[in-house]
Amino acid sequence: MENSLDYAKQLASYSYKLENVQHLTLNEVYFQQDSSLNGMLIFLEGEGDLTMDGRSYPLQQQKVFFLSPNSDAKLSVPLSRRADYYYIQFYVLQAADRGLFVPIDMNAPYEVYPPHFHILIDKVQEMDTCNHSSDSWENMKAAMLLQELIVILFKESVAKEKRESSEAIPLTLEYMERNYPLAITREKLAEIAGLNADYFSRAFKKQFHKSPMEYLNEIRINQAKQLLVQSGESLRSIAQSVGFSDEYYFSRKFKEEIGCSPRSYSKKMKETYKIASLNHQTTGHLIALGIVPYAAVINHAYPVTSRLRNTIALGRTAPDLDRLVTSNPDIIVMSGTRQAVPSPNERLMLQIAPTITLQYGLEWRAHFLSVAKLVNKESEAIRWLEKYESKASMIRSSIRSRIGDEPILILGVGEGTLCVYGHRNLGSVLYGDLQMTAPEGVRGITHFMEVLPEHLHKFEAARILVTSFRHNGTAHMDQMIRHEVKALYANPHWLDLKAVRNKRVYGMYDSHHLYTSYNPLSHQLFLDKVHQLLMSESADPLLLMR
Repeated sequence: MENSLDYAKQLASYSYKLENVQHLTLNEVYFQQDSSLNGMLIFLEGEGDLTMDGRSYPLQQQKVFFLSPNSDAKLSVPLSRRADYYYIQFYVLQAADRGLFVPIDMNAPYEVYPPHFHILIDKVQEMDTCNHSSDSWENMKAAMLLQELIVILFKESVAKEKRESSEAIPLTLEYMERNYPLAITREKLAEIAGLNADYFSRAFKKQFHKSPMEYLNEIRINQAKQLLVQSGESLRSIAQSVGFSDEYYFSRKFKEEIGCSPRSYSKKMKETYKIASLNHQTTGHLIALGIVPYAAVINHAYPVTSRLRNTIALGRTAPDLDRLVTSNPDIIVMSGTRQAVPSPNERLMLQIAPTITLQYGLEWRAHFLSVAKLVNKESEAIRWLEKYESKASMIRSSIRSRIGDEPILILGVGEGTLCVYGHRNLGSVLYGDLQMTAPEGVRGITHFMEVLPEHLHKFEAARILVTSFRHNGTAHMDQMIRHEVKALYANPHWLDLKAVRNKRVYGMYDSHHLYTSYNPLSHQLFLDKVHQLLMSESADPLLLMR
């Protein structure tokens, strides 16, 4: 490519017009570019090859290919693998004489590794939605998103002939974190960084005190440690899934790094009870299995502190890393987030002990069984779940016989805030396990939706359960929530609700987040609590508590 600074100026001077966006999952496809159109293939997932102009390029997730006008390309993905990618066609227009614009070839490189793929793909998905909308304004927005896409793809990568290593190396870290199972070479990492391979290695080692390949192997070993204590898979399967060519090389590197064989490590971890819990959610899972965490984040927002008298306190809202290091746990357990790449703190935790993260989005029973497998208590977890299902069935029949299919709303009260809880957390028990009727407006809410008192009438709830929202466990928050409850009873919108008029409002906000945490201990306690409240003949409990 020509001088990158000149090329950047050219790209910025062009106009771009979107022609089409397609989200494809085809494994074998032939692309033929029109004489005026440039093309772009953005891969979220796929293994195989893309042949362009007679040259074959390996597919990888988070990779972008550019197709020139009049070019052709063939995609080949094994039938056993899944392809997931976007195909974007667009015009690149250059100003000509008399105010005219002519379509040109943008002369992009064949393949690009975008520095911020998660941002890029968000733009592409939004562009796809806007482009297929019947609203012309949304179509215009799709065209604008194409411009943003070009900026994301090229602004950083062609601003200089070479990036400073302090800017380039973080891109390779993210790439290794996302793609560690792939065959990654030092040369590939240097290419992503835009640096000479030898210079890249020296700069990397200066910053991290280890070579890029040593760092990559460390990521792979840390991932393997998690699989060894969770999966029960063979050494060959674990080795291949984290990027090692065979189990013998994997075992040798593992022993060099950890000091024992993978099998010995797995046996030792299965017998340990030195478990650090970094979230209330994971603490609830462990207590339900009869295990008191060796160390944990502890505060009164999740009021089970009487069960944690001998537990090392790691912090009140988040783990203090110094305390975590000092406590020297064998395993760390934490709740997952939507974030795909580990945060800097999570990377540090992996250096302290194997860190097991409950996969975000999975149902609580799956989380429970994962934790049980980790501590070698799968049979106990299965028996626990059987008793839970039996108890839920009994309570479901009892409540149904009393209130029928009356819709029940779960209202969260926080400091200056109200929310309606959806189908996760409390809702997974009330609307899922107990099969109580959710008000019409709740059906589209997953976690929660913040509301005002005047919005509550649209839910048409016959009964309302009132609990905490974002309670931090302090006495100040107790006072603030009671103040909000008092304000509710002075609000005409609240007083006009059917459930309030009929004294069918039930308060349990004094329990902080005992029932709202997404774990088996909380859900079992909530079964008893909701049974007690809904079967009660007494006057409005919430009114009495004000």
